[in-house]
Amino acid sequence: MERWKGTKCEPGYIHKQKIFQSLMLLMFAAIGVGLFLTGLLITKTRANVFTVLGILMVLPAAKRVITLVVMLPRHSVEQERYDKLKAALSPGAVLLTDYVFTSADKIMSLDFVLIQDKHVIGIRSDEKGKDSPADRKNMDYMTDYLKKGVMGIASDYQVKIVETDEEFYPLYTKMSGVVPHSGSGEEADETEAEVVKYLKILAV
Repeated sequence: MERWKGTKCEPGYIHKQKIFQSLMLLMFAAIGVGLFLTGLLITKTRANVFTVLGILMVLPAAKRVITLVVMLPRHSVEQERYDKLKAALSPGAVLLTDYVFTSADKIMSLDFVLIQDKHVIGIRSDEKGKDSPADRKNMDYMTDYLKKGVMGIASDYQVKIVETDEEFYPLYTKMSGVVPHSGSGEEADETEAEVVKYLKILAV
């Protein structure tokens, strides 16, 4: 099934979700209409069990609509760009992509989220010129939202979001030369695993 619907935080997830959820929406709509028409043809009235079953198809269909509303404005990261970034990271780094998440107030997305050496770094896009007051406010909101969640698990982690890949590469080079302040070995690995788990759960 994951071949068709994609895997959260993996390349191509948003693109696959758009296709999969659209097909599922059409399927549930077709089943609902089919059940209604079947009942109408058999009983000659709308007041029958088939109509009830058809109406129940609205529930799973509505779930697909919600997912599509979240995914449609967004696009999957190009495979070439993903491969380039992945190749620049050290073997121990965890890279999440096509990262869509929500709060009570907003639907948000990041092209990449990197977790390594007590750092969580998000990358918004590879586009330039996104420095309007509204964009800056949105980026600050995302940073604060992720920071609260991550620091609830590991208070010594640092969370930062950058606008472009060009901003990320020098930041990562500088970060890679910094030795973590505390924790090592299995304890550090377990904490990082918990942070990664939290971020994956947070993703839509």
